[in-house]
Parts: sequence; structure tokens; C-alpha cells
Amino acid sequence: MSRIIAVISLFLFWNHLSYAQQEEGAGTIQYANPILVELEPNVPIMLTDSLSILLTGYSHKRPTHGASGQTKTGVQLSLSKGNNCGEIEVYRYGLQGETAYTYAPSSWNDEYEFKLKDFDFPLSFKIVISKKQDTD
Repeated sequence: MSRIIAVISLFLFWNHLSYAQQEEGAGTIQYANPILVELEPNVPIMLTDSLSILLTGYSHKRPTHGASGQTKTGVQLSLSKGNNCGEIEVYRYGLQGETAYTYAPSSWNDEYEFKLKDFDFPLSFKIVISKKQDTD
């Protein structure tokens, strides 16, 4: 029984170190309003205003081969700042073969707005982040 506890403790310790190193390896980006950020799946970034962003998922829907019609690209983001954490989805719509897009921005924490600008599927996604201006 003591060996099982020792193995579990060692695993939890190793897992904690792995997580700490991942957070430590997160890139920090100087914030400007608005800012264009390039995200890669499962690579955390942090803005200098303490917003942490992690791209946790993505999708790309298009018409069947050879058909024309609507396309839809989306990303799922995990966000945190201070004690606030949450997840949002951001989408971009278009037509197969066209270069005009409709953007569906998402807001978070009544402070930020996110818009999917471009992507190199599935390697990276460019997100425009706008921060609401303080009025005081």
C-alpha cells in the first residue's frame, strides 16, 4: 500500500512540475489596442496586461468536394485574468472560393472582444483582440 501511495505522490509531483514548466514557457506579448495575436494549438500566451490565452480547439467546415457554398472556421479559447476564467468560441464565415468574410466576434469578461482574422489550418490562427477603453 505504501508503494502505491509513493507512486501516486511521485506522479502528482511530476505532473505539477510539468504544468509549471508549461506555464513558465508561455510567451509574453506586449499589449496594444487592438492587437493581432497568432495562436498555435495548446501553446499558451500571456499579454502584458495579464490576460492568458490558450487555443484549445478548432474546426473548419466547408461544402462537399467540388460544391460551392458556405464555409465556417472556428476556434475555442480558454482565457484567464486574475480570478476570472472562461472559454469562448470565435467564428469566421465565408463562401467557398471567395475572399470576403463575415466575422462573428465574441466578448469575454465585458472587457475584451475577439475576432478570428486568418488561419493556417491547423498550424496557427490569427486573432484580433480589442480591449474596451476605460471611461473614467
